[in-house]
Amino acid sequence: MLYHRRPLAGIALALTLAFGRASATAYEPASDAEIVEQLPGGIDVRVDRTLRAMHALLAKRPDDLDVALRLAQAYVDRSRTLSDPRPLGQAEAVLGPWWNDAEPPVPVLVLRATIRQSTHQFGPARADLERALARDESNAQAWLTLSTVQLVTGDLDAARVACAHVEALSAASIGALCTAAIDGVGGRAQAGYDRVAVVLERGDFAANDRVRTWATTLAAELAERLDRPVDAERWYRASLALDPGDAYTLAAYADFLLDAQRPADVVALIAADTPVDNLLLRRALADRALQAPDAASSTAALAERFAALHARGDRVHLREEARYTLVLAGDADAALALALDDWAIQKEPLDARIALESAIAAGRPRDADAIVEWIQRTRLEGTRLAALVRQVRSP
Repeated sequence: MLYHRRPLAGIALALTLAFGRASATAYEPASDAEIVEQLPGGIDVRVDRTLRAMHALLAKRPDDLDVALRLAQAYVDRSRTLSDPRPLGQAEAVLGPWWNDAEPPVPVLVLRATIRQSTHQFGPARADLERALARDESNAQAWLTLSTVQLVTGDLDAARVACAHVEALSAASIGALCTAAIDGVGGRAQAGYDRVAVVLERGDFAANDRVRTWATTLAAELAERLDRPVDAERWYRASLALDPGDAYTLAAYADFLLDAQRPADVVALIAADTPVDNLLLRRALADRALQAPDAASSTAALAERFAALHARGDRVHLREEARYTLVLAGDADAALALALDDWAIQKEPLDARIALESAIAAGRPRDADAIVEWIQRTRLEGTRLAALVRQVRSP
């Protein structure tokens, strides 16, 4: 279940819960005992019970779009929490009666786009969102999800415009976080950091802990990009105090610890039997650095899972596979091929870093020219990336 969600994607889901879904007919439960919404927090018995209750309700009312949207959203949230794409297929199945309509309802278009961008179908996701906004220009969720797609595909100017719509249509904190994420990869990391700090100080989260968690993680990432490791660690720890099981934050913090040459702290952070392969990758990297007894077994487990992905024709996880291939399998040429294939699809700082590292290790620095040009054009900050660019460009 190698799966890596991105900050704005997580914020987009939070926006749905914080401000409701635009254009969906409100559902009135028959009694106070009827469960129609997921419970907050991690995936546990209560959430499973809620999912079963919503399934039962939908079985009685298969044409009830509001219940279907709630249930599909619950599966998307489950995918986010577990860092596992499989619940996305369940969400798609729930939306089946509307999924292939010539003109799906706007909420279906937006949720379908969320599912598609989560599986790296960025072109179809963007098309869904543009269709939704053509019919409902005031849909803040659609604008925020569109900014996610634009950001991850490297269209920073368009993403910033989308964020401006978010800020005009929703709570100021959501729009500020949206813009701060773009500042962080567009040469304005300090401005982004300051913006997030104001949001966190103000505490305007519409009683939504998920927004608070994402804001805190974003602050950590921006502090790290600004080469402020003490602040970065403080924010990572604060975020995990809010949600100890957040897979994205765990992975980002583990990367921070690995860069700080603290593999023992990664071993303490991530269990050897973690079901989340994205985290298992970090644990395997730490085990290797420590020459731990279970290093071989964790690496072998990852190899089996990548083989299973290949058997299914799944190429969503190229970035993680490139990192595994470079560091754990020791095949720089294969890693570079994977990293460049990944770069053709998505353009985030970690994608750039792995491509540069692979090009250097393979002795083919010119193969990374497009990545270097992108870093220079966007003015992406970060001391490690700057050092890699110098290595690639050195005679």
